[in-house]
Amino acid sequence: APVVVRGCTAMGLFAEICGGWTYRKTLWWGWIWNALIAFLFTVCGIVVAQKLNKLDWVTNAATGEVDETSQKLVGGLVANISWGIVLNALFLIFSLVVLLRKTIAKTGAGFSYGLIVGSAIHLFFAQCEVAIALDAHDKWLKQTLADSTVWASQDNNTYRGVYVLGFLSSISYLIFAVIMIVCMKAVMKDSSEPYTEFRDRYGVSSDRGARPSQGP
Repeated sequence: APVVVRGCTAMGLFAEICGGWTYRKTLWWGWIWNALIAFLFTVCGIVVAQKLNKLDWVTNAATGEVDETSQKLVGGLVANISWGIVLNALFLIFSLVVLLRKTIAKTGAGFSYGLIVGSAIHLFFAQCEVAIALDAHDKWLKQTLADSTVWASQDNNTYRGVYVLGFLSSISYLIFAVIMIVCMKAVMKDSSEPYTEFRDRYGVSSDRGARPSQGP
């Protein structure tokens, strides 16, 4: 009987450790996949933004007349790409620091973990906005720069790649947010439950509304 008890205990501990490791592994693979797509978006975005900045919008060399409408429109596209790159960089750095600390120390989800989840959902909408804006000006940019010596045909392909990666990145952020919610146990102690962690951290009573017992 003692041998059977020890065997059952060992199997239970093994299952508990493997279960926790599965949550952590899923969480980190989700982060790595999301970071890879964000990195590709950042590289292609930097290349396209530099190309757009080099464009010359002078329509008359003698008078120095400039097509201000096209210049401002392209400037808006560059700003849009830059905004997406900055948001991606900030999220990846902050989430890496927080997840490393949480998965090693297992201090529970807490405010910083919830902030990452909220930021991932926000970046889903932000990356969608960037991609939609770039997609909407694809045809105009191709027609306007058809005779340009600075903007080549491969630049059109790179430009399309930026907004395609933007759409993929937005979906990746949403999936990562769901993974973080589902795999919350990856940052908790092996025997803890999400509500128990919340109750212990913030002092929420499990029997709210119950009147204290009165003495005789």
